[in-house]
Amino acid sequence: MTALLNLGSSDPSLRSAAYNLLCALTSTFNLKIEGQLLETSGLCIPANNTIFIVSISKTLAANEPHLTLEFLEECISGFRKSKYMTPWLPNLTRFCKHPDEAKRSKVAVILDKLIMMTIEEKEMYPSIQAKIWGNIGQVGDLVDAVLDSYIKTSATGGLGSQKAEVMADTSVALASANVQLVSQKVIERMSKLIDKTCMSPTSTLEQHLMWDDIAILARYLLMLSFNNCLDVANNLPSLFHIVILMVSTGPLSLRASIHGLVINIIHSLCTCSQLNFSEETKNVLRLSLTEFSLPKFYLLFGISKVKSAAVTAFRSSYRDRSVSHSPQQCERMPLSSLEVIVDALLEIMEACMEDIPDCVWLEKWTEQGKRFAFQYNPALQPRAMVALGCISKSTSNSQIKQLLRILSKALDTFSDIVLIDSIVMCLTRLQPLLQQDSPLHKALFWVAIAVLQLDDVSLYASGLALLEQNILTLDEQGVFEDTSPEEVLMEIREPLEWHFKQMDHAVGLSFVSDFNFALVGHLIKGYRHPNHDTVARTIRILNKLLAIVANYKKCDKFDVTTESVAFLAALLPVSEEVRSRCRMKHTQPPGTPESTPSGEPFGSDSLHSSPFTTAMPLPPLPPKMTKKQKQLQELSPPSVKQQRSLDSALEQQRVQQTEAERTNFKQPRSLDLAHVGPKTQSSIDLSHHRVGISPGNESIVAEGIGIQITESHKNGEAAKKRKVSTIAENSVLLDEEVLTDKQTQALLLTVLATLVRHTPDETECRVLYEYLAEASVVFPKVFPIVHSLLDTKINSVLSMSQDQATLCAVQNIIQNVISCDDAATQQQISNLQ
Repeated sequence: MTALLNLGSSDPSLRSAAYNLLCALTSTFNLKIEGQLLETSGLCIPANNTIFIVSISKTLAANEPHLTLEFLEECISGFRKSKYMTPWLPNLTRFCKHPDEAKRSKVAVILDKLIMMTIEEKEMYPSIQAKIWGNIGQVGDLVDAVLDSYIKTSATGGLGSQKAEVMADTSVALASANVQLVSQKVIERMSKLIDKTCMSPTSTLEQHLMWDDIAILARYLLMLSFNNCLDVANNLPSLFHIVILMVSTGPLSLRASIHGLVINIIHSLCTCSQLNFSEETKNVLRLSLTEFSLPKFYLLFGISKVKSAAVTAFRSSYRDRSVSHSPQQCERMPLSSLEVIVDALLEIMEACMEDIPDCVWLEKWTEQGKRFAFQYNPALQPRAMVALGCISKSTSNSQIKQLLRILSKALDTFSDIVLIDSIVMCLTRLQPLLQQDSPLHKALFWVAIAVLQLDDVSLYASGLALLEQNILTLDEQGVFEDTSPEEVLMEIREPLEWHFKQMDHAVGLSFVSDFNFALVGHLIKGYRHPNHDTVARTIRILNKLLAIVANYKKCDKFDVTTESVAFLAALLPVSEEVRSRCRMKHTQPPGTPESTPSGEPFGSDSLHSSPFTTAMPLPPLPPKMTKKQKQLQELSPPSVKQQRSLDSALEQQRVQQTEAERTNFKQPRSLDLAHVGPKTQSSIDLSHHRVGISPGNESIVAEGIGIQITESHKNGEAAKKRKVSTIAENSVLLDEEVLTDKQTQALLLTVLATLVRHTPDETECRVLYEYLAEASVVFPKVFPIVHSLLDTKINSVLSMSQDQATLCAVQNIIQNVISCDDAATQQQISNLQ
């Protein structure tokens, strides 16, 4: 071999000696180079004899393949002439599966030497890529062995090292002559590595022992993705699956790499000669390319702070390594962001599938998603769960039950909130795909309610989405056409009533006592959610429930009935239409001059210039107690005294106002029934323990209050059920003739008090105080229940509010309460006398 290689020497005498040596060796070892060599003295061999050497090398490689390993080793070690090696490379397949272990090991050694030569020889780099790796790629049997060597070399350097980047770049040359085979092998290896993470799962993919190999192969995919070297026509489902599992993981450069991979995949779909798309499909692809380059998608991919994803993707090279894992980079991706990405990729796939007959891309993607969705892996299972919900086109009762079993196990430990969230999101997407006659439709309502009761911000958002989808689905099926939501949904929970009672007991809201108010109690918590989409969804659900009740009752949407009043009250602060259609009974029409107790109009600077006026106009609240009021306070029971101490919690209220939105959301009760006021007359029994359901009585389960409803109340309610409160075209929200039941009155006031207690908006606050002021007149016996809810908030309003309408309403509340207490005190004195 030395003789052949020395033919390229710059020394003429050495070239002649090498030629004659080659002739002697050919004769001695009977090498099959017939007629091409003849030993001659004084032969003049030019320096430019490359073509002759290559032709001899080709003949020897074809006729003497057993010399391959020795020739390549000598060539790599001594001369590093890639053009001489080329003819011998295909012969390596003879030794890859050779029974002799030494031969197989020698192949690996040769490949390692070729790799090191590729890394070290910068001047020969283009020639090595084309002559060596391009030819090796044509030999299918070598691809596996070569990839093994690539990955091993990359791993020794680590992600972002010179070795790893050169090998990723070299994989393009390997695939140039055999795109389909090389792309398939790389994708298969990536899929197998990801599969293996399920054998020893970790909470994040970055913590897994195989993370470096996975990240390195992701770089390979990026390099191969340009110019369709990933064969998108055959591998699109697998590529999208890998993207979903890898998006927004690892260091910034890797996140940018996954983004670049998606861009290149879409670009390959546009330019691929194998696929013929219509102009409409091409427009969808072009728009997707533009969309994925917008800042919105930079944020979703976790690269919002970079100027160019393409530049950042290649900064992980050995010239500028940026592979450190900062805490910010290792944060988990929000599942809502993943949902948007899956939907965008699904749109691309579905657009392409319309132009491909019998295309099974979506079925393959769904199958891969199912495999991960139902296999325990905290790092990847939630992602697969979300993807499964987004891309599924059908589902079954058995699949939903399987998801519910996984949800049940996750709730047992409650250690993986992300998994619980993903299952709820998946159920939300799958429910519309269930058969219409499935009993699970109604059961999923209670699953959503259970999620809302978990008191977690992220879970509340997904639980509310499931509840909205459930209500919409049931309504579309006509379930509520002739039957109220209460009857439909309470029936389905009867087999599990014991468990549901425990849940009701835990949160202090009883669906048995009053379904609509219990539901509203869970929903109004959505107003305090930090996500504006969740707040908007809360309003949509309340409006939908109001419409469903009105449709069932065959009445106007804004007619006040015992079934609709809960939803109208909840919408009161956020809906101008509800406020205009559900007026206050004792309020004068806007623009009507108001008068003082003496009949004189208030001045423009008067505190009473608010449009609200109670039926009993009262003088302004004095800054200090009068002598008469002090006497009445001494005669009042301790519980009433406590309600009058409006200044006691002012400092506490100021502290509460500085709390973050997230803290404000996490309250122990959706309705603040735990803070209701003192005992009232015999029509309302306030106990200090939770109250159960007993025959002949209905109770609202709440901490600190149990409102006992007697048979007479129930009969009165039945008599009033069809009665509707209206004044001309408008309803009256607080109508004692319609809301005759003390429990309904108490719950209505509690909803209003809870809303005003937590709203930061001045307009909403003013509206609620005006309605509460009217309630203090309309329901004077029940109103004391909400004293403690209003106490600290009223102190804050009196101290800091500049809104005269709000101050007037608050003042009227205080005066009406004092008036009621005066009457009660006089009655007590009379009884004592």
